[in-house]
Amino acid sequence: MEQSRKWCAWMLGVPLWAAQAGADELWLVELEHSDGIRLQFQGAEVERGSAAVWRQGEIWPQPLKPGDQLALLVADGVATRIELLAARAPLANQPWQRAQDRLQSFDDRQLTLATLGTVPLNPQVRWVNGSAADLHEGSALVLSRDEQGRLSEVLVINPEED
Repeated sequence: MEQSRKWCAWMLGVPLWAAQAGADELWLVELEHSDGIRLQFQGAEVERGSAAVWRQGEIWPQPLKPGDQLALLVADGVATRIELLAARAPLANQPWQRAQDRLQSFDDRQLTLATLGTVPLNPQVRWVNGSAADLHEGSALVLSRDEQGRLSEVLVINPEED
């Protein structure tokens, strides 16, 4: 979808995931730090650029704070759209590329996460800052998917502290 069409979709209140462009990635993350220029998350950083913060179809006038749950459209390391999510936003079926969530259960075939639901595992998954041996209920994870939607990377956040 070209930029002007995305803008029109957002102004009409179309959900963020529905307006996603092929070149943009959708990230579902928890904000760790923002200095007004960069947004930082566990294991990643994005330039804020000129993207306004939206919440439920309206511009959000308050500053972002650590712990805010965000949906970001990201192109070439720059946020093109920032959506502050409601506490119970339905995220399970959105076409995310990067997401942070808490593990509820797992086996050798899948991860079951608190917000995202079930995510299939495959043997090619790259483990960062830990391994499957570090997983337990409540583990904080950052997941990345490839262009085909397959899980490609799992970052275990502070495996020794969970």
